[in-house]
Amino acid sequence: MDSKLVFVVATYLGCIALAGGMMLVAGRWLVRKRERTNRRLQGNGDDGPVLAISPEYMERRIVSKKFDRWFNRLVREAGLKITGEGAFLAAVFVGLIPSGIVLLWRDDLFEAAAAMAAGMLVVVAYYLVLRRQRQVAMQEQLPDVMELLARAVRAGETLDQAIELVGDTTNAPLGIEFRRCARQLDMGLSVDAAMQSMARRVPLSEMRILATALAVQRKTGGSLPTTLERLSFVIRDRINYHRQFRAATGAGRVSAILIGSAGPLVAAYMLIWQREYFNRFTETLPGQVLLATAITLQLVGILWIYMLLRSDY
Repeated sequence: MDSKLVFVVATYLGCIALAGGMMLVAGRWLVRKRERTNRRLQGNGDDGPVLAISPEYMERRIVSKKFDRWFNRLVREAGLKITGEGAFLAAVFVGLIPSGIVLLWRDDLFEAAAAMAAGMLVVVAYYLVLRRQRQVAMQEQLPDVMELLARAVRAGETLDQAIELVGDTTNAPLGIEFRRCARQLDMGLSVDAAMQSMARRVPLSEMRILATALAVQRKTGGSLPTTLERLSFVIRDRINYHRQFRAATGAGRVSAILIGSAGPLVAAYMLIWQREYFNRFTETLPGQVLLATAITLQLVGILWIYMLLRSDY
């Protein structure tokens, strides 16, 4: 093997490792800086008086906070064992790998930046897939959990004891949420508040229905086991309907994925191997109009297909 190639690869891997370590240190520094800034903004810290904040700065902070809340919620709902900052740094670290490869291969900063963005988007898509898989797994467990709750209450257990029993006997991921709910009940939280908290952590309509049913039953009375058994039947019916719907629309969804991915793949091919031809779409006015029109029609088509294949039941 060529010694120059070995040196370049070793240098690149060393830079990647160094960048990863620096990002971890920078992440911790950003967390501490954010905590100090929050204390100063609240005016109850030792760093000085309350800061005078401009409207533009506050608007940027609001947008940043919305993204932080969305990303932290995504990481939490995906069941990852790391914080939002750690997940974001992992996405940046993964994005550096294709970015460095493209930079060494093509020696183009624009293509390297595009490769880094694509790598980060792949990691975010992986988080979304993990969240979806976790939600589907919890949805599959809910009917059995409701039946177990009904049997436990009919056997003479209180609702608190039934929730603790479900948490101890149910596998992950839903068992983890019920164990957390049981700990909240042990700390003195009411059943309604604990169930509403779990409904926020588990963004499923079935979980919201369960939390609402328990809240209404505790206020108005009635047979809780019968209510839970009927809810279990309804949720099983919804799950079977979604399975049949996905099976019936499988060919359409695959066709939509293939058609939707054809345009970006062709654009990526021209950007990498036919750069002169692609520059005509970005440097001339007719090319810019055509490119903007193509992107708009692509997004409209994807949204239209998504609305057609969407099920509200």
